[in-house]
Amino acid sequence: MTGDLAGRWAAAVVPSWIYRWLLPVVWLGAIVASVVGDTSSCSIEDPTICGPDRTFSLAMIACFASLALLWWRPIAAAAAGVLFMILDLRYDDVASARIAWTVYGVLCAVLLIWVFTSRRRQRSLVAGMPRQQVQVPAAAPVGVTSRLLVAGGLVLVGAAALGLMHWQDQREETHVQRAVEQTAVVKGTNDDGDLVLQLPDGRSHTVTVVDDYDTGAQVPVLVDPADPDWLRLRAELADYTWWYTVAGGAWVLALLFVLRDVQLRRARPRESWRGQGVPVWIAPDASSAFAVRSTEDGVLLGFLDAELDDDESDLRLLDAFSALDEDEDAAPARLKQEWTETLKRYRGDALLVGDLAEGSWPTILLGGQALRPVSPFRAPRRVPWRTEKYEGLPADFEPDEHTPQRPSVEAARDVPMLPWEVPLQTRSWWSLPALVAVLVVAPVAVGTLASWGEWYGAVVGTFVGAQLVHSLGSRALYRVTATATELTIRTGWFEQRVPWRAVESVEVEDEGLSLAAGDDWHVVGGIAEKELAGVAAVFETLRLRSRTGLPEQPAVRRPSPVLLINAVYVAVCVLILALTRWNPF
Repeated sequence: MTGDLAGRWAAAVVPSWIYRWLLPVVWLGAIVASVVGDTSSCSIEDPTICGPDRTFSLAMIACFASLALLWWRPIAAAAAGVLFMILDLRYDDVASARIAWTVYGVLCAVLLIWVFTSRRRQRSLVAGMPRQQVQVPAAAPVGVTSRLLVAGGLVLVGAAALGLMHWQDQREETHVQRAVEQTAVVKGTNDDGDLVLQLPDGRSHTVTVVDDYDTGAQVPVLVDPADPDWLRLRAELADYTWWYTVAGGAWVLALLFVLRDVQLRRARPRESWRGQGVPVWIAPDASSAFAVRSTEDGVLLGFLDAELDDDESDLRLLDAFSALDEDEDAAPARLKQEWTETLKRYRGDALLVGDLAEGSWPTILLGGQALRPVSPFRAPRRVPWRTEKYEGLPADFEPDEHTPQRPSVEAARDVPMLPWEVPLQTRSWWSLPALVAVLVVAPVAVGTLASWGEWYGAVVGTFVGAQLVHSLGSRALYRVTATATELTIRTGWFEQRVPWRAVESVEVEDEGLSLAAGDDWHVVGGIAEKELAGVAAVFETLRLRSRTGLPEQPAVRRPSPVLLINAVYVAVCVLILALTRWNPF
């Protein structure tokens, strides 16, 4: 593909900011216009205004889908937007809402037309390119995917929602059949905004309402003589039809997951087949997908999330993507070199078999390996001020084979008395006092907020306190202890126990010491710089002494004191919230 053709192909792509940013803003504007323009009041003659309205609840499935799917399935979201526009024009009497949703629906229709014409244009641009006839090997069976499991769970959620709605409706119908009509007087509202009513027998009753009622107004209500706690306004009967929205939304999502799974299986034929391959250049990207570029001028066409047929090779490739993650700078040098060597093997000229268009499911042939699609091919994300770029190894990257190797660690002549606590850098003096302060102050603050009725703040305080306990505890209680048989590294919620028999080498890194144990690497950080060489020598001695010919033992993890402290803190806060909720002070 020439650079000019690739540029025209990229220009045909629908800018993602239109459906990922612009349409959500228009959707929110339509919601505001619907709420502001609706001046209707609750009415006994038309209970659907503030009461049960099944049509409205079913229509809201399309309304919410037209927003929730914009980032995942923009075509389905746009179709839902057009459908909701039609429903709104049919059933909605609010003029501002009809105008707003018409504007949103027209934009969704324009997006649908634009997407289909864009993909047709992309296919036509690639149709005249020279291709190579290739044999694509048969794909391995897909089996049960996580998408199918999620879809099955969503089907159950939808069924449970309808079952719960049916139970609530039956209970409500029982009350209504026994109810008698009375006239209550509005006495005012409480601090929560609920309406306080006085019944003819002098009793007061608090009820949550939708409409506004003036103090002193007389309101028709239904009262159940057999249940004094049950009361309904005649104009605001209980509405449980919103469970239709929950159930329908769950089933729509389940259907979309199943359709995505069907596309995945169709893209992986279980029989070998011949196809036309388009020459492209691919490279692993920091997004854990493969960047697809033109063979000339290196124009970025898009990204394809793909995997290898061989599970072992695919797992190594998945681990190698960590080399492109800035958070993995602390990884041992040898491990990072292995990662970059693995990434290098999956970069270069390849053949893309299938449609080169956004939303297609092509297969990439690289050498003798097939990269099967996991999700649709997508063009780079675009906003008016920035376009997504390829972030991976430079095109001319070559590992420097002449880099001087680090000197091997020499064994120490003398070993400290075991068990030996490795000398670490001086900790901040405030770490332990701060941990104790959080354990004391945070539960008190949570209880205070709960007693004031600030439940949101109390719950947030519980989570924030848990994070502080984890962070401060990990810092204050960090320990590295060596015995004759194993090394214990206490960090975070768990302690790593690494038997010396499993350690193959000890290396000095910029971040500390790295211990290679089979396919695993264990980085020991926080060691005082002046003690680094001495600690490495002791580790090497203990490693050599463990070479007795016995079978290797795998590294294991066990909970650390930090996890126990965190669990106790969360349990105390939850207990405080429960006691405050059911036994307020």
